[in-house]
Amino acid sequence: MKKDFIEILYENRKFVIIFSILLVIVGVLIFTYFSTKPSEVLENKVTTTLKLFGPEKVTLALNEEYEEIGYYAVDSTGKIKSKLVNVHSNLDTTKPGIYTITYEIDNVVKTRTIEVLETQEYIPPSDNITLSLKGDKVINLSIGDNYIEPGFIAFNNDEDLTSLVMVDSNLDTSKVGEYTITYKLSYNGIEKEVIRTVIILDDSLNIIINKSQSGYTNSYVTLNVTVQGDNFVNLVLPNKVVTSLNNTTYNVTTNGTYTFTAYNINGKSFTKSISINEIDNESPSGTCNAIINNDSTLISVSATDNLSGIKSYDYYDNNKKIITSNNNTYIHSAKTSKYVNVTIYDNANNKKDITCTIMDNSYLPPITPGSSETIVKKGETDTLKVYITKVGSYYITRVWAYDPYNQLNKFDSPEYGSNLYKPSALLNKAKSAYNLTNDLLVGFNASGFYLKNTYDADSVAKYSKYDKTSVGTLVITNGKVIRNAYDKAYKTWYTFGIDKTNTLKIFTDSAGTSSSQISTKKEWANKVINSGIRNTFTFASPLIENGKKSSKTTSMPSASSKLNRQAICQIDSNNFALITGSSLNRTDLQNIMLNLDCQTGTNLDGGGSIALLYQARGSNKLETIIGNSRALTEVAYFSE
Repeated sequence: MKKDFIEILYENRKFVIIFSILLVIVGVLIFTYFSTKPSEVLENKVTTTLKLFGPEKVTLALNEEYEEIGYYAVDSTGKIKSKLVNVHSNLDTTKPGIYTITYEIDNVVKTRTIEVLETQEYIPPSDNITLSLKGDKVINLSIGDNYIEPGFIAFNNDEDLTSLVMVDSNLDTSKVGEYTITYKLSYNGIEKEVIRTVIILDDSLNIIINKSQSGYTNSYVTLNVTVQGDNFVNLVLPNKVVTSLNNTTYNVTTNGTYTFTAYNINGKSFTKSISINEIDNESPSGTCNAIINNDSTLISVSATDNLSGIKSYDYYDNNKKIITSNNNTYIHSAKTSKYVNVTIYDNANNKKDITCTIMDNSYLPPITPGSSETIVKKGETDTLKVYITKVGSYYITRVWAYDPYNQLNKFDSPEYGSNLYKPSALLNKAKSAYNLTNDLLVGFNASGFYLKNTYDADSVAKYSKYDKTSVGTLVITNGKVIRNAYDKAYKTWYTFGIDKTNTLKIFTDSAGTSSSQISTKKEWANKVINSGIRNTFTFASPLIENGKKSSKTTSMPSASSKLNRQAICQIDSNNFALITGSSLNRTDLQNIMLNLDCQTGTNLDGGGSIALLYQARGSNKLETIIGNSRALTEVAYFSE
């Protein structure tokens, strides 16, 4: 049996519902498209306004002549189109009736109704007095224009009555609007009047100029130019190029005044000028002085710039940048090298590199031996002075160093186990590694120990970066940090070195050797590292602190036993003393240091480890003054 239409729809109801929904959506989209599209087109379309002056309905007597009252037309761009208006009329004043005058332009239509009365016939005036206007009855002006009167004439037959005409006006050319000028003549009881309409339109253009940047530049300034106004036609750039774009850019490469001229659709011009003085292609100039003190450097710059002014200074020490600053003086909290330079920047990013004149006040004068002392060795250079004297069973080595922080160094043994080297052999290796041949040198035992008999080399080898560590938890050599394995704890007693202020510092390691104290050892090691010391020397114990005998109790060296001893002390920031010899105990070392005015002093390793080495300037021969009998892991030395 065939299914009827209702049954088919029911069985396919899901499809029908979906299809219906799609139809509704498509319908909405089509409606939206066609309902919005005309308005979108209209938004960009030029529109025309048409206006009639006077009444829209005029009454005339039979046979009276009609005189057009006036009209004007203007489009949305400001163009005056009154002369393009089409005027049509069926007016016939010889016949009574109602007539129309039609005004049409750009599909805009206006009408005026003229009624000619049947009951009244126009009778020409019996007088011969006339009053008429010269020029147009409707005059269009731009806002701000000057109104120039076209003129008017009045006659009584051949008699000129123009001088009797009174003119009344509310015209204001500074404001947009419609204004009337009324011309009146009163003569022999007869009144005459005519009206001229003046329309003030806003067809002005506004030129806006913005700079791309507010500060100075050493390249160019980009000007963003915008012309506002509906009746814009073109813009003449300062280089005489003409563009029809009302938004454009113009690049300026030299300072000066730049003028832009815009024209509207009626040919009227508008100008705007801007002065540019932000372009600076000239580098600044200046001089610099650097006063080097013992623990700081005062750098002073005198700089000038002809246009943009000084912005900042980059300060350099030996070609390494210290800081960027806005100040022309800078105190560097460290003693610089003897080469200081500054880069001056102006606000246009031009720069000038200058080298500073150095005034070095950083060093204290060398302390030379007294007249009662016999000088064994003497060497003097600009940066290192060494005087070795013999006093009884020991030697006093006075060392003056210009920059102790960088001049006191050490050299580590490259091997462990039994293959160690005597201090002289290590120092010869240092001479070769660091090109110290023919330099003035004084070397001594650095108090380092190799790892043999502390824990065997095989167990240390697995800690690759710790495998050259002396007794203790920390060694710093020429700025390189080497630590012991963190799962071991070894007592260091004391470590000393010279920090960046050229001060000899002694660090006390109070932790024991148990694994529970590993964290304390780490803290101690970090404290030493953070002090900025370049080289550490271990197996030390304090002898002099703050110019007095140290109150710390240590077993090395003994206060009573007289043995081979070696110690170092600092007198001031540039002067040091080494004490090396036999038959000395702790008290002897302290007394010698106090007699030398030492402020800080520490013991070094004694016994067979003492060593005092010397190389004269210009000689490649390293001399042993005393000791040098035992192989060591490290050697310390002052070099020029």
